[in-house]
Amino acid sequence: MDSTEKKIDIICHDCDPSTTTQVSDASMKSEGELLSIKARQKKVREALQKLNINIQEDEEPPVIALLGSGGGVRAMVALLGALTELAKMDVLDTITYICSTSGSTWCMSSLYNNEKWSSCMEEMESQIGDNLINQARNWNKTWEKLKQTFNKEDYSLTNFWAYVFTYAVINDINEKSLSNHQMCCESGENPYPIYSAVEEASLHLNQPGAWFEYTPHLAGFPAYKAFVKTEQYGSQFKEGKLVKSHPEWDLCYLQGVWGSAPAGSDSIKNMISDIIQKVFPSTTSEESFMDKLALPTEDICVCNGCKKLRAFLSSHDLREITNTEVEMLFEDSDDPSHGFCEKVKVLLNTLKCLVGWQWGTTHNFLYEWSNNIPEDLYSKKFLSLIDAGLEINSAFPLMLPPNRKVDLILALDYSEGDPFMTLKKTDEYCKKNGLPFPKIDIEDTESEAPSQSCYVFQGDGNRVPDVMHFPLFNNNNQSCEGKVHELRNKYRTRNFFYDKSDLKELLNISKQNLELNKDRILERIQQVIQRKSCA
Repeated sequence: MDSTEKKIDIICHDCDPSTTTQVSDASMKSEGELLSIKARQKKVREALQKLNINIQEDEEPPVIALLGSGGGVRAMVALLGALTELAKMDVLDTITYICSTSGSTWCMSSLYNNEKWSSCMEEMESQIGDNLINQARNWNKTWEKLKQTFNKEDYSLTNFWAYVFTYAVINDINEKSLSNHQMCCESGENPYPIYSAVEEASLHLNQPGAWFEYTPHLAGFPAYKAFVKTEQYGSQFKEGKLVKSHPEWDLCYLQGVWGSAPAGSDSIKNMISDIIQKVFPSTTSEESFMDKLALPTEDICVCNGCKKLRAFLSSHDLREITNTEVEMLFEDSDDPSHGFCEKVKVLLNTLKCLVGWQWGTTHNFLYEWSNNIPEDLYSKKFLSLIDAGLEINSAFPLMLPPNRKVDLILALDYSEGDPFMTLKKTDEYCKKNGLPFPKIDIEDTESEAPSQSCYVFQGDGNRVPDVMHFPLFNNNNQSCEGKVHELRNKYRTRNFFYDKSDLKELLNISKQNLELNKDRILERIQQVIQRKSCA
């Protein structure tokens, strides 16, 4: 093994302390999370007092978690509006955790760049909203990011997706890292953020082992109680030791991991194909989402690689190409005398990843580290982490285990289609895995067009948290009344670009759902506190 290798802090409960660092206590929270939650408790207590909700000095305040579901840009905008309204209602400061999936992660990761975001939500809403409707893009920056990563062994479609598609949609190449957000959490100023992904090999097993969580302090598998410091996520490990340190992934890349499935695999293949076609304008393709953007017009490159690629694109469907075809096309790409420009080399690796459908490739920090780790994780050098919305479109599995002691969950559902599917899937997941979840009983007609803006499912005041579920489009909301299906069609997940009027309408709908239920939220918080005091 390389002489430069050194011990790392793989954090695991029930592990050998001679080779790893144990977590600070049996709650499975990092020291940073514990520090953040302790500081946040003070903020929560002050917020409850402001709302005239009394809590005894010797009692801990309730742990309230807010869940933002997936749903592409629709989810990003709707969560932004919800947080603005919660701040206006003075309820945002009562929330301990915010946990997001897919499109909601795009909103969260943008907010936490501002250390005081929760106290200036109107300003943040305006800033992020203006960014979304501004069509100007710096494509030179995109190419620079791709050139930095295309020849690395952990390059995957996620790199291309993050720096081209995600950037095209949310108009931000966020070069900060997740660990940069530690300070704005440890002060207690903001809720503690948790982002979700799933390991592709475990997808649809309906088991805890699929879920991977990211916080400003740790990243890892809660089911295996195995984490690595967030700043070391992406580095190369073997036998619990650091073999080679890699720079921490930036948030733009992570946004690509977290939000890589807004429209399903077939649609993603179409989009990637469209993007590649647009890079080489001599080829023809049907109108695509990329036509919404002002791509730079450049002189057509005449290097041998570009000539071959243009000819190839004119005669092949990229959704059906084989690895052999790609290898033959670029078999001389490493020979300088054959004149392959750097742009072609980027696309070469992207095409290889497209054929192999490689997503979220990152070094496996559990590689050959046999501490109660399943064989399929123990034996592979790389993980493949993808959008958790492909499993359950809201990260209940990260909030329900007892280590975080959640009393109340505000579940903001921005899913396409059945707005109760996240609850139904979570109910199945919890029954299979022995996790606490309240009884879910929903009439089929409610799934077609919800009659309420909030549905309450009561826990037991002990292990089972209360859940308040907010479907985005519902007939209780005056802006949606009688138009639920119309609005679902208007704001489909595959609609990636909003104009100013669309943005305003969606923000207002989301805000109204919270405004309509302010009293119910406060009553539920009061009931949770009373139950805790009687326990």
